Amino acid sequence: MADTTFDWKKCYDQISPNLVLYARQLTPSAADAEDVVQMAFVRWWRRFPDGDTENIPLLYAAVRTIALDLRRSDTRRAKREAGAEIALPNGDAPMFDPLPEKKEAAEIVTLALSKLPEDQREVVTLKLWGGLTFQEIATAMGISINTVAGRYRYALGALQKQLAPLKEDLIGETTTMPVNVLHFNPAQEALT
Repeated sequence: MADTTFDWKKCYDQISPNLVLYARQLTPSAADAEDVVQMAFVRWWRRFPDGDTENIPLLYAAVRTIALDLRRSDTRRAKREAGAEIALPNGDAPMFDPLPEKKEAAEIVTLALSKLPEDQREVVTLKLWGGLTFQEIATAMGISINTVAGRYRYALGALQKQLAPLKEDLIGETTTMPVNVLHFNPAQEALT
């Protein structure tokens, strides 16, 4: 008789890097992003103890909700602490954790992503690094699929403009950014 128990550790090891990258877009530090992902996994495990992988978009939705709650909490705390003149640590850790030889390219991509509006950056992160479909992103974010497609199209257009002068350097130097950011075709992307 085969063991049918769900391997949560294997699932976490496979999914968590993409979730941390996504959470990193929404949180001030890498440590906060990791905490958010762990909390989301606990929620997901409680809801789907048998490991229903069909509901992974709900895991992204949990990451988003927890990260936004954390941000609101941090904002309130910062206001209280500002009144008490207590310094807050700077959460400017890099969004990517590249290999040393990829560090410059990762910094360029991070800067380009940071210039996008938050809603567009979130969709790009979920699509390119999270590997979600537009429908799954719409479910995770609680918006329409057309809104997701529009945000993605505008974001990739903006990234393409920003990164076009550096195209050859980035393609030869980085594997942390999907190459399709640099070769954006709106008609083709609308199909996925």
